[in-house]
Amino acid sequence: MEFRRLAAMVLVALVLPFSFTSCLLLEEALLTPSEAETTMAVKDSAPMGPKVDWLLTAEGLDASVGQRVTLKFPPNGQVSSVWGTGIYTNDSSIGSAAVHMGLLTFEKGGEVIIEIRNGQASYEGSTRNGVSSTSYGEWGGSFVFINQDGQEVLIAPAQSTATADPIASAPSAKEPASTTPVVSDADWNTSAEQWEFKPGVRYSVTLPPGGSAGSVWGTDIYTNDSCIGTAAVHAGLITFNAGGQVTIELVEGKPSYEGSTRNGVTSSSYGDWGGSYVFIDAKGNVVLPKQSALPEIAVPGVEWGTNATQWQVKPGMLYTLVLPPGGSAGTVWGTDIYTNDSCIGTAAVHAGLITFNAGGKVTLELVEGKPSYEGSTRNGVTSSSYGNWGGSYRFVR
Repeated sequence: MEFRRLAAMVLVALVLPFSFTSCLLLEEALLTPSEAETTMAVKDSAPMGPKVDWLLTAEGLDASVGQRVTLKFPPNGQVSSVWGTGIYTNDSSIGSAAVHMGLLTFEKGGEVIIEIRNGQASYEGSTRNGVSSTSYGEWGGSFVFINQDGQEVLIAPAQSTATADPIASAPSAKEPASTTPVVSDADWNTSAEQWEFKPGVRYSVTLPPGGSAGSVWGTDIYTNDSCIGTAAVHAGLITFNAGGQVTIELVEGKPSYEGSTRNGVTSSSYGDWGGSYVFIDAKGNVVLPKQSALPEIAVPGVEWGTNATQWQVKPGMLYTLVLPPGGSAGTVWGTDIYTNDSCIGTAAVHAGLITFNAGGKVTLELVEGKPSYEGSTRNGVTSSSYGNWGGSYRFVR
């Protein structure tokens, strides 16, 4: 009896491995061809790269200095924060920086190559192709764009006609200044809506003396149905009394336009619109926002729970606050433009201007409320979305 039992145990030990292997082979044989191929594809595929969306920054890439990364952005993007011109801080939105450089459009998206660089002592902001980037001081990491020849994409001189211009074939490359059409029959009701919409095309418009205000939507970037003369007065380029000549450039439409009061003209806010224009100065550069003529107010006794609801909106008025070290997160609504009841310190961390640990100095401008605010996650802070709200603020530095 003991011998039989021992023999049976040996037989089971020998048969079981083969049976298990046979079951596995049978299971694999029963897979349909497509299922088998899918299984192999998953096993053999390289690790997936980062999700490419319009909020992606170089900080979010697992890449070291000198490394190049190819990214393909989907259509229908939206503008996000950018610092620098040509060389950008590594927490800038890569997609928005690519539009700023004229390499992509928000509408179509597309593919770009970036190279990771060391940080710089300072970054210069500018307005290009309908995107305004911000200046900043010292920052620890940067990136630049690389063209198909493997060379860094450089900022071309505004009126250069050289054929060696590395961005001459970019979607929003500028027309030479000599080809700018001159509109001689303009009046104070003339808008840019009458002209075929081709981003990058410029028009020189002469407004006669003795003008009167018409409808305008936007600030610095105006909807293409805004009265050009009135927008030029709003921008501080001419007056109703004297008139004068201005040059505009057609740029892509925006998901929203912010109204403001400047130089005696009040422009309106608006939502999504298909075309825009900006003004061009005598040197061929996009006219940058005017600095506020009103005083900058230093706010004492600031805490991490401080918000902006206690201040009245006065166009151009700036408020400077110093947040103490050792802060903690509060509630925030919006991205780039925040509801005025959002905790200023937390919003500044969300915007990448300071940290909870170190605190720091920020300057903000009160602006009109918006019909909606979009939340996002940045720099470890998640802001919330919200609907219509009566007051907002944005950081200027």
